[in-house]
Parts: sequence; C-alpha cells; structure tokens
Amino acid sequence: MLGGHVEPHVTTRLRASDGTPLAGTYLAGPVTAPTAVLLLHGFAANRRKPAYARLADGLSREVAVLALDLRGHGGSGGTCTLGDHEVADVEAGVRWLRALGHRSVVVVGLSMGATAAIHAVSLGAAVDAVVAVSAPAWFRDEPETEPMRRLHGLWERPAARAGLRLALGVRLAGPDAWRSPPHPAEMVAGIRVPLLVVHGADDAYFPPADADDLAAAAGGPTQLWHEPAGFGHAEDGIEPAFIARLLAAVVAVTNDGRFPRPPR
Repeated sequence: MLGGHVEPHVTTRLRASDGTPLAGTYLAGPVTAPTAVLLLHGFAANRRKPAYARLADGLSREVAVLALDLRGHGGSGGTCTLGDHEVADVEAGVRWLRALGHRSVVVVGLSMGATAAIHAVSLGAAVDAVVAVSAPAWFRDEPETEPMRRLHGLWERPAARAGLRLALGVRLAGPDAWRSPPHPAEMVAGIRVPLLVVHGADDAYFPPADADDLAAAAGGPTQLWHEPAGFGHAEDGIEPAFIARLLAAVVAVTNDGRFPRPPR
C-alpha cells in the first residue's frame, strides 16, 4: 500500500458498536502531549494515503494521534455510508483514546470525515473540540458541482459501486443504507464544544458558502478559516504551513478552550 507514516507509530484494531472492525494507526507523540487527535479521512482515501499520513506525522510532533480508516476504506471492514453509519466509527475512536488515558480529545475530520465527526459529536461523542475541514453544510438531492454529481452517480448505481470497489478497494453502500440524518448545518446547532470550520477557496466539491452556513449555525464557540486560492478540497490543502497552523490551533484549544482567529 502506498504511503504510510514516518514518525513512530503502531497499528491498532478497534471495533465499532455495530461490530464493524476498524483499522487505525496510533502515533503517541511526545510524553508531554497535551491532547490526542482523532484523525478522519475523506471519501475514497485512507489513513496511509500520503497526504493524510503527512498530516498525522506533523500533528504527532506535539500531540498524540489516532488515524482511523473509516468503514469501507483501507483496512477497515463494513461499507461506507458517506458519514452516516460512520458515527459509530468516530465513537469507537474516541472511546479507544479515552481508554488509553487521554483526558483531552480533539476530532479532526476532512470532507466525509468532517461530516462523520459533526454527526457523532452532535449525538454526544465525548470530545473536547472539533475541526471540520472541507465539510458540506447541506446534503443536496441535486448536487451543484461536477465532482459531487459524479459521486452521486456512483452512489446510485450498483454497477458503478462494484467498479469502485474493484478499482480503489472502496466498499460503498447504496442509498438504501442512508438513514437521512439531519444536515450538518442542523447538527452543529447542538454542538457546544469549540468548533473550527476550515474551507478552501478552490474547493471543487462544496462551495465556500457552506463553511459560512456551518459557522453561522453552530451552537458553541466557533472560528471560521477561509483558506485562500491554492487550498483545494480536503487533502488538496494539506501543506506543511497549514499542518503547522492546524497543530497550533489544536494546542491552543486544548490550553485556552478556544480556537485562534483566522490568519491574516
């Protein structure tokens, strides 16, 4: 498998409450790490994909990190439901970190991982803060962007889903598995822990206005980072300078109870 981690790490196995086996990589970070991050990738990615591995490695310089393969991806079992049933994966990751002794947990999700994070925290997952990168605010029946129209077509057609599994190893459930959860902009209204919403100007999947809607609807303390041109969707914005800023934000929210303002 391409990619992987450079910093010290161990592979771990978890199990979601519905029995789905999950694969993870744990990077302990320094002994003095102030918090632990649960890192959740986007659709058709995995924890070992180079951009996500670099992100986990970078964060682990100061905090502990559990990078998780969401169901239907990488080394995990089950089928992907685009952030719906993945709520159980998030809960399993949080429980695992708490059982290991981490008193502070920040969940960092990108794209589908951000949707799963928002969903889980809105239902009571015991985290101290949430970072949502490239998240949608609305589940649109008629997608507005070409990449989302392609994904919607894959989701609806069994033959296309089978092709996706053969080509990328991603096991995508069909519309029958979708339980019609609330829109993310509705979910965040019930989140009381600090929330950081990050969105790139060059996101081809979801318009930057979705980030504004998420931030405006949030029920707790919120910061909004609109990233400039050159920052695309999810891992397309994961560059060293951004990793450093994100790490500083995670440490800040752990120490101060709030995320820093967007960079000028």
